[in-house]
Formats: sequence, C-alpha cells, structure tokens
Amino acid sequence: MLDVQTDEFTLVLQTKKKPNSIEGWEVMALDIIEEFVNLSNVELVLGNLKDATYGLPQSYSHGLMCDDVPFYFAIAYHESFIQMGVCIKFSAHSWMKYRSEFKSIFGYSIQIHEFLKNINSTDLYSSRISRIDVAIDFLNENVNVNTIYKQLSRGNQIVRNVSGRKNNSGLSAITKNNVTSTFYLGSRGKNIKAFLRVYDKKNEQLETFGTRYAEALKYDNWVRFEAVFKGTYAHDLSTALESIQNDQELLNLLVSALTDRYQFYYTKSNNLTKYSKKMLDLLNQKDFKFKSPSPRLNLLEQSQKHIISTSGLFTYLYKVKELWGYPGLIQCLHFLHDEFLNYEPTDDVLAWIKKYSVIYHKQGPPFK
Repeated sequence: MLDVQTDEFTLVLQTKKKPNSIEGWEVMALDIIEEFVNLSNVELVLGNLKDATYGLPQSYSHGLMCDDVPFYFAIAYHESFIQMGVCIKFSAHSWMKYRSEFKSIFGYSIQIHEFLKNINSTDLYSSRISRIDVAIDFLNENVNVNTIYKQLSRGNQIVRNVSGRKNNSGLSAITKNNVTSTFYLGSRGKNIKAFLRVYDKKNEQLETFGTRYAEALKYDNWVRFEAVFKGTYAHDLSTALESIQNDQELLNLLVSALTDRYQFYYTKSNNLTKYSKKMLDLLNQKDFKFKSPSPRLNLLEQSQKHIISTSGLFTYLYKVKELWGYPGLIQCLHFLHDEFLNYEPTDDVLAWIKKYSVIYHKQGPPFK
C-alpha cells in the first residue's frame, strides 16, 4: 500500500497595502496575523497563541506560538523588514494535529489546497508557500532503504528526472553497524531548492516513540520517500495548489512533484525500478482518498521505555532477586515505594504536569 501526503510546510503572507513608513509595518503585520488567525481558526483547532520572541523561524524577531503544546507551530514577522512578510510555519506534527482536530470540530477532512483557500485574504495579504515537504510512504511493500542506497552508491541504480536527465546530486547517508536507514539525494543547504530524503519510517517512529508510533507497530515495514521543495520550486507548487479542486487532483500534483524530479532506474537495463513504477501508477488511481492519521503524544512512553530498557532499574531488581530471592525483591520494591512517597518534584516536573495533564487524561495511560 502507498500513501501520499504533505508533511511540514511554511507560508509567507505579503501585505497588499504598502505602509507609508517602516513604523507602520508592525501595525500592518499584526493586522495580517489577526486576519490569518480568524480565517484559519487556528486557535480553535490548535489552541491559544501567546507572544514569543524565541524559537521563531530563522531571522524573524516577533511572533506567536501555541501555548503549552508538544508540537511546533509559529507565526512570525520582523519589525524592520517588510519584504520578509509574515511567516506561518507548520511542523509535520502540528499540521497532522491541525487536520485531525479540524475534522473532529467541523466534521470533514481538510487538505492543504483547501486550507490555502480558507486563509485567502481579499484585502490584507497574499500568500505563497516558501517550503513544502511531499512524502510517499511504502507500507508493507518490502522496500529496503539499505538495498537502494547500496545500489545507488555502486552505480547499479541511477536517478533521472521526467525528461530523462540524470540527477547528479550528491549522495549521503546515515549508517549504523553497516546498515543504512536514511539517505539523502542532494544537499540540505540553505539555498538548495530541492533534495530527497529516503528513510525507514517504521524504525524512526519506534526508536523515537514518534507521534505515529502506534501506527508503525501495525506494519512489517514502512519506508518514506520525502522530497523537500524550497524557493522557486515551492512557489511553483503554491501556484499549482490554487487550482486544485479535489483529492484526485491533489494526489496527481504531489506525486508528479516528486516523480518529475526523482525516478529510479536500473542502470544496465535502463528500466524503472519497481518502487518508482508504483509511484507513477498512483497517477492512474481514480478512487484515492487521503487519510488523516491521528497524532499521539508519547512522552510518557519514552520515559517508560527508558526505565525498562536503559535506566538500569530492571538490572538492579534482577540482581536483588538473584541475591535474596523473591522475598528480597518484594522488600526492595516496598523500599522504593517508601522512597517515592518522600519524593519532592522539581519546578520542571510541575510545569510538565501542567502542560500535558489535559492531553494525557484524554489519551489515557501508556501502561495498559
């Protein structure tokens, strides 16, 4: 099974009414932000926004971020540079959360082209995407990242664009114990317009207890091809999204955006690889529906995994049992219980409880 989606993206809102002076820009920026917030319902969907001067997109000085949430969403501007506009940055997690909560509140799903139509302002600003990540997931398709990387690095496979021109971008990888779980085609530098990341999504989710951890457990294998488009390439996609009318057209646009630049061929036969063929076959589907994965919070699961696997607690308990048997183990557990009753939480712990208690009460405990 293949799945297609937009991951993280960044919008820039530019004023339609130039201020008379630089001093007037900040007032105008705040008006633009107010308009965007109202049109997007972002506070209703993601939560309250608060003033922020740190953690904002690079080079922006003032802005807003969601209050006490585990994902990254920011609205920002620079008081001295009108040309930078107002930046709207969705992380992959916040965009997933936005779509999930939007459907829960309004009763229907929303995709990126519909979001862009919703936030369209007739008077105050124009909008344009400055970065967008397009992902195609291979779910239980037995695609292997390590095999593809070795084929590419040995010259047994090559990458071409839709015109047949070979992609000569640099190849780099993250390799551990001689196994590659992630590789990049192209540089991730600031001024690069596009690069491709191919990685073991299941392994990433399991190792980090990511927002799609529970979903990852359902698959035997899960590999993601993720194209990152910036600058003029992102601007072109932004323009194309304005004319999208339905899910099928969106699917065709996203798949074409990735496969127009990245098609994998066997070098000797000059034939497309099976996985590239499957990507292109998506363009012929007539009943494709985008799914809306529900992001889960896994911070407690991470702590739980650390306690069980790497903290040394279970090793300690095992040693106690071997030395003094189960009676000694029970006595040790009573001792730890009494020590816990004397524990005084730090300010950081209390802040964490305040930040996440509502979410975890809704989600339920991780130790079922």
